[in-house]
This record gives sequence, C-alpha cells and structure tokens, in this order.
Amino acid sequence: MSQSDTPHEALLLGAYLRERPEARAVVAADGRSRLVSAEAARRLSEEALDLLERRAGGMVRDGRAEGCELPLPGGGWTARLRAVQDAGEVIGAVAILTPTGDAGAPHAAVPDPRLPGLTGASRSWRSALARAVDLGRSPGTLLIAGEPGTGKTAVARAVRPDAVELDAAQATAAAAHAWVEQLSALRAPVPVLVRHLEVLDAGAAALLVSLLDRFPRMPLTATSTPGEPVGGPCVDRLLGRLAARSVTLPPLRERPEDVPGLLAALSPRPAPGYPPLTWTVEARRVLERHTWPGNVAELGLIVRELADRRRAVAPVRPDELPDAVRGAAGGRRLGSLERAERDAILEALRTHGGNKARAAQALGIARATVYRKLRSYGIQGI
Repeated sequence: MSQSDTPHEALLLGAYLRERPEARAVVAADGRSRLVSAEAARRLSEEALDLLERRAGGMVRDGRAEGCELPLPGGGWTARLRAVQDAGEVIGAVAILTPTGDAGAPHAAVPDPRLPGLTGASRSWRSALARAVDLGRSPGTLLIAGEPGTGKTAVARAVRPDAVELDAAQATAAAAHAWVEQLSALRAPVPVLVRHLEVLDAGAAALLVSLLDRFPRMPLTATSTPGEPVGGPCVDRLLGRLAARSVTLPPLRERPEDVPGLLAALSPRPAPGYPPLTWTVEARRVLERHTWPGNVAELGLIVRELADRRRAVAPVRPDELPDAVRGAAGGRRLGSLERAERDAILEALRTHGGNKARAAQALGIARATVYRKLRSYGIQGI
C-alpha cells in the first residue's frame, strides 16, 4: 500500500470485495470516488452511477449509518445501500443491486448477447451496434468503418464470430492474392473478414469483386478507415460495392458518457493481493474531456499501463494521467440535453456523408448553427 492510501479507502475496498464483485452487480462509493463491478457497469447508466455516488456522499456527510433501498433511473434495478463505518464514523457505502420486474436487458446497449464486452450506453454507439447486428444477422456483405481504435475489428468478430480472417495491412500482395484464390475455389461461400480493406492488394480486390458477382449474398465482412488512401480503382470499386450495407462506428470523443463504463470494462482483473483499479471523479472528468485521437484503443493502453505500474488502493488522480491527456482536457462536460443535441447533429452528418448544408436542412436549422454547435462541443475537423 502506497503513502497515498488511507485506512478509509482500504476499508471501503474491503467492504466492496466482500460482496463478490466478480459475480455480482456491486458499487462502493464515498462521494469522491467509486468502485464499480463489471456487472454493475454493464447494467447501469452513468446517471444511475452518479446517483449512487451522491447518495453515498450524503451518508458520509450526514453520518447516516442506516441503510436504504433506492430505485435507480431507467427502471429495472434497485440498490440496497449499506454504510461502511470505521470506529463508528461513516466513511462510505456499498450498494448491492437487485433486479425488479423489468430488468431483463442491460442498460448498456449491447443489442445482442453475441456482443460481450462492447461497452457503451450512448445513443450513437447503441445505434451503430444495432445496425451492425441487424446487417450481420442476414446473408450478404457488411462494411464496418471508423477511425483507428474505435473497435471495428471487435464489432466484426462479435457480429460474425466464425469468419476466417485476412489482415490486409499485414499480408503481402502475394499472400492476399493466394488467400482470395483459395476462397474462389470453394463451391460455397464461407464467412470472411477482411481487415484494413483500404490497403488490400489490387489483384486480391478484383478477385473479391468477382467472387461477390458469383455469390451476391456472400457473408463478407470488412473493416476500413475512411480518409485513408485507397489502394487503386479495384479497391475503390470493392468499397463502393460494400457501401450499401455499412455502419460507421462513432469516435470516443463523440460519446464521453461511455468513458466510465469503458474504464470498468477495460481494467484488467488484478493479481491476487492487489486492489482493482479505481478512479477519482476528477480523473474521470479529465478522461471524458479528452479528444481521444486513438479512441478506445488509446484509452485501453492508458488503463493497462496504470494497472501494470500502480499498486495503490487509492483511486487514480488526475496528476497520474499522461500529460497529453491532461493537457488536452480543457473542454467542458456536456449536460444531457446538450449531449442529445450533439448526437442528433452528428447522426445527421453521418447520414448525409458529412455535408453540413444537407444535415442542417434535415435538422431544420441554419448551416452556421451546425458550425457553431460543433465548435461549442469541442468537435473539430468535421
């Protein structure tokens, strides 16, 4: 235990661990930080977690030792709060979650049970996953696009888990060509995943187009990064062929409300004798305001690095985060109405291929308003 740990934090951690968080929906909080089990992160919205944290903070401030039952926002779950005490002083609370009658589905929008671990409750993420699942269930192609690190491969593998894979960024031109030739020799199509389609060898791309001509309903899944140079007209033609059945994953900067859930999902299970990784409210706010050029992959690297080198019981503080994250987190936290407005604008832009004039017309607002709103949300380069 480091010098930053306190007896109170150790006691709260112990109370949390006694409730078997590896198997149950459990939250422990003291009004300044919180511990959230993976099941609780999957089931509860950020609004519900914030409510539990505030209620635990109130119990600490008021010295209120009696427990209470608390219905949670969104319906389906009730929290039973129990005070954690140190020599008669209330230092926090542990909440055990129990389902009510309408708790059949998790709040975090994993729209299909075949998508484990793809955490996110924001509207833009729910919409993208729902479309990916819908397209993946039916025969035919599926193109998953998005910035680097948004989770394209994870979604592709979850939607169509039995696909054989080719990473076009790693395969030589000869290897990619031979791989597609083997597919062409089959009498019936098999599920296929081609990663980094934009850099596929031109000859292999031409063979895939021919294969799709033979088997129009071939279960071909591909991932691509828009804006990257395309490897010639054959690849461009193939991308055009796949565009009708495509989904674009939103970048993490457009869904900061998903950061708390991702922190819980990305944190590795601690080694025996070591505490789980937890976060102060201030550290989470810094992470939510970061622009995340590397998206979820970048967040995952930060979480793993902290988990590897940190052995403190105390929650992670802002000054422990990388300089690049703290320096870029000067924006403000959006309210629920602003997030809804931002999501509507971004969804309109995606629908209209980034054309701000058409998006503004669809939304019934001026184009200048779209520019102004995007700037106010800290979104650049769209």
